[in-house]
Amino acid sequence: MHWSPHPEGVFKLNTDSSTRNSGITRAGGLIRNSNGEWVKGFSINLGVYSVTMAELWGIYQGLLLAWEIGIRDLLIEADSACAVQMIARDCFTVNACYPLICDIKGLMARNWRVAVHHFYRESNYAANLMASHTLQLPLGLHIFSFPPSVISTWLLYDGLGISIPRRVIV
Repeated sequence: MHWSPHPEGVFKLNTDSSTRNSGITRAGGLIRNSNGEWVKGFSINLGVYSVTMAELWGIYQGLLLAWEIGIRDLLIEADSACAVQMIARDCFTVNACYPLICDIKGLMARNWRVAVHHFYRESNYAANLMASHTLQLPLGLHIFSFPPSVISTWLLYDGLGISIPRRVIV
């Protein structure tokens, strides 16, 4: 499995979250153009949250960042099937995620094209590193105009179409 390019003129946002034994959750993401070139990225150190909430925060922050830099055609890939399904539903049980899902849907309803898809972690490794990278950063949102050195190798791998095998336990 590997990151794949997308149609000309469409930007791709890959997001992910990360949790450690301490209960501290982080989210991260990166936006690339149709050639796979870095546009912008972010990492957010959230504190103590659920993994699903962290995944939703990553999608929200990525949407907000894409809108703010003028992107109007966006494909979102997240490795949380649960978060993607929660966003896709028209109605859902009210829970702690409800306000954030409403904010995400509000952003998606703006005058632009946005699609959200579930992708496996192996196709989303650079986003995973953006989320994990937050370990060294203070609480809050951190925007990157240039890719952190920790993900440069994975950006190269993605551009070359190098695959990561998916481990399946039967």
